[in-house]
Amino acid sequence: MKAEGFKTILVYCVGPPDGDTRERCWHSSAVKLDDLPEWQWPDILAHLKCTKCGSVGWVDPRPNWGEVTDYSKGVSG
Repeated sequence: MKAEGFKTILVYCVGPPDGDTRERCWHSSAVKLDDLPEWQWPDILAHLKCTKCGSVGWVDPRPNWGEVTDYSKGVSG
């Protein structure tokens, strides 16, 4: 992702795990790619911990398209 110009990923918490009686957290954060280890993505995601509810590995990562998209150009087709 760094090669494509991304500096962060957006990470959304979908915890706590099934069977836990708490409501879904939905906390989100931008995580710097430079702060992550040089591991495979599944391994990284399995270790991410939500700073709000404490769930580990219950995340939905998304590219931060705002970093690489020039919205002033509009959409051409």
